[in-house]
Formats: sequence, C-alpha cells, structure tokens
Amino acid sequence: MSGAKQSDEDAVYDTIIVGGGPAGCSAALHLAFHRRRVLVLDRGTSPMHFHTNTIMNFIGGAPYHEGRTLLRQMQGTARSAGAEFKAANVVDVSGAYPKFEVRTDRSYRTSDRATYRARTLIFATGTARKHPRVGGYWRKWLPVANVGNAAFYCPDCEAPLCDGKDVLVVNAGTVGSALHVANAASRFARRVRILMTDDAYVPLATQDLGRLDNSPFEYTVGRIEEVRFPVPGRVQSLRLSDGRVLRAEVFFVAFVDEARSELAQELGVKVDDKGNILTDKRGKTNVEGVWAAGDVRPITQQVAMAVGTGNYAALMINQFLGNEYEHEGEFDHPEVRSALFV
Repeated sequence: MSGAKQSDEDAVYDTIIVGGGPAGCSAALHLAFHRRRVLVLDRGTSPMHFHTNTIMNFIGGAPYHEGRTLLRQMQGTARSAGAEFKAANVVDVSGAYPKFEVRTDRSYRTSDRATYRARTLIFATGTARKHPRVGGYWRKWLPVANVGNAAFYCPDCEAPLCDGKDVLVVNAGTVGSALHVANAASRFARRVRILMTDDAYVPLATQDLGRLDNSPFEYTVGRIEEVRFPVPGRVQSLRLSDGRVLRAEVFFVAFVDEARSELAQELGVKVDDKGNILTDKRGKTNVEGVWAAGDVRPITQQVAMAVGTGNYAALMINQFLGNEYEHEGEFDHPEVRSALFV
C-alpha cells in the first residue's frame, strides 16, 4: 500500500457497495433513504456505462429506455438521497464484520488510491462479457457492442427488438448458446443466420456442430476480420478472414460471461462452479456482514432483476444494522427474524 492515502480513521461507512450499476444504485438508494452512510465504489466499466441500446424490461416512466441514460438517472437518484459515489477501482477487500477495509488503486478509468472502512459490504460487481474477436482482438468488437441497437446480447431482454430484421447470430461461446439466441430471435426476426466463429472462447473442435445441421438455421464457420455498421440496426456487415462478407441488419451475440467475484472470494464468500456468488434469497452470503446483488449472483441478467436484488439486500442490511432502540426478537418483519435469528 506504499503511496496510498489513508482515509480518516473516523470515516466508517455503514455499507460500502462495490459496483455502481443498477443493483448497486438500487441498494444505495434504499440505504441512503434510511439515513445509512453508504459509499458506492464504481470503476465505470460495466456494460451499462456504454449501453446505448434500448432497454425494455424496466417499468417506470417511458416504456423504452436508453441504457446509459437510465444508469445516470439511477445514480443521480441515489446521490440525491445522500449516497456517496466515487470513481474507483477496488483491488483488495479484507477484514470481518463489523470492520471491513476496501482498498482502491488507479486504473485506466480512475485515479482514486485510498482505503475505506465499513461495517457491511455489498458486492454488485456483475459479470464480464467475452466479446467476439475481430482480427484476433476482442476490443475491436467494442465499437459495435451495445451501440444504437446494432448488436444485442440478451435474448430475454432484446429479442423483441429484432422484429422484422435480418439477424446474424455471432457466436463467441457454444453451439447451445448460439441456438438459444437464434431460437429466441426467430420469433420476431424476418431471417436468422448463425456465424460460428472459429476463434470462439470454447473451441469448436470440442462442440457438436451436428446440432446446427439439424436446426432450421443457416450457419457458416469463419473468423471475423472487420466489422462495419454505417447505419446501426439497418446496414451492417462482417468481413471474414477468407474474404466473405456477411450482411445483416442486426448482430446478436451468443457470448460467454464470467462473474466478477474474485474480490468476494478473497473474503471467503462461496461461489458456484461458474463463479457466481451464492446467497440466500435475500442476498446474504455465507460471510457475516456481506451481501451480493445483481448479475454477480446466478440470476437472469435484466435491469429489473438487478434493481430488485439490490433493494432486497439493502433492506436486509438496514434491518441487520438496527439501532439502539431495537433488540433481538422485536423485529416484526418475518424474513428479518428468519435471516438474523434462526
């Protein structure tokens, strides 16, 4: 920790939330509304920070939301209630209830270097998406990812946006995930084809391509060399390494994702075989004083789902912290009793 500045010894937060996406914002709002001192540490690298696609599953206000704008609104609402937000890259979490320490260090998007202290923690760190590779590099796909309804990722969230479109499913994972996306999109799309990228994160040699032969979808195998989207959602194309050009109106990525749970695991938080944080239905982990919310848990990845789990975790933390007037056995919320005293 050489060179890192230390926070004031008296600056102990009731809760530190790692991650400032929809789950983190929802949790921060509830805790701040109940006058808990809450700090949100957000690296600013989640998909929602760059998401200019349409979000259809979050009810409230207009029927459709642009992802990036919706996130700004959520963060602003939590701030207005009193939650603190810092652009910060968390690199280490240590301690035990009620004395946790969270250390930050510089990243390519943040400059904060400090140590923060809290009584409780919420991990709302989400997942890392594995994008298709372009010319061998996944970062070259980023200009089209979540931009202007050009490339979708979630069939549960975005399949209806393919209505009447010519859709190309771009596989970065498995035959199963590609077929899942294709089937969901086919309920709405005018045409659905599949590109099995031969540099996918799951080697094609280990997969059963015969399932594609028996499917109703036209498919091809190749490696992406260039992506073009002069008119997102209308005119798009991929040039493959063998010179072929695949044109479509929409790309739909069948992707691999990884839960960002490494920090939680440092504290001994249990995860499943995919790295998702395991909790009870309230978001409480096996480690006292630690909760999880949002996509880092094994849930359907939707904004509405994330917001709900964030609020639930915050509600339980607020009850868990209590105050000088509350004593064991006096809680009238049945789930609080079962969560804390059984």
